[in-house]
Amino acid sequence: MKTAKPLRELPASSAWNDAARRSTVLSIGGFFIPNLLANFGVIPQLHQSFQFMPGVCGAAGVFSISLALFIGQYHRKLLQGIALGIAGLVLPYSVTWFWFRITHPSASAGLLQLCGPTAIIAIGTYLVLMRWHARLSNLTTDVLAEQLNSDEYGEPKAKWEQLTYRVCTIVGLALILLLILGALHRGQ
Repeated sequence: MKTAKPLRELPASSAWNDAARRSTVLSIGGFFIPNLLANFGVIPQLHQSFQFMPGVCGAAGVFSISLALFIGQYHRKLLQGIALGIAGLVLPYSVTWFWFRITHPSASAGLLQLCGPTAIIAIGTYLVLMRWHARLSNLTTDVLAEQLNSDEYGEPKAKWEQLTYRVCTIVGLALILLLILGALHRGQ
């Protein structure tokens, strides 16, 4: 039976891909937990018509903090990882909340107007973390990107692994589509 290598024993590109995979799994909880907290009034709803927004911000934030912590652990720079992670966790919700307070989106607002600030912050945080990882790995961002494209660590090799991966991808995409359609239908 094959076992995964510890994160610190991987090359820089494999470590990034592995950390991103782990962070993606953790961001699922980052979607559901803030929505539950908002529904019970623990954290404020951003807008009554868009009850999924705390979850979108939470997923982006949890992805960022977990990626920062994994990369900080990989480079033995955990305090820097914690600082970047806290910023990555707080920024999506804060910026979206600020954006909603300024623009006051209507109940018929489009998905881009709702998720745009979160997406911009999430992409920006991702790029900052990638540059930080490249710098600590003594690589340029371009070299790291090339290595990421050619990295095959953790990809399913056996036929059953590939089939399971495809099925899970299809089920996940279908669930995301249903959640988005349900949220858009509720907003009308």
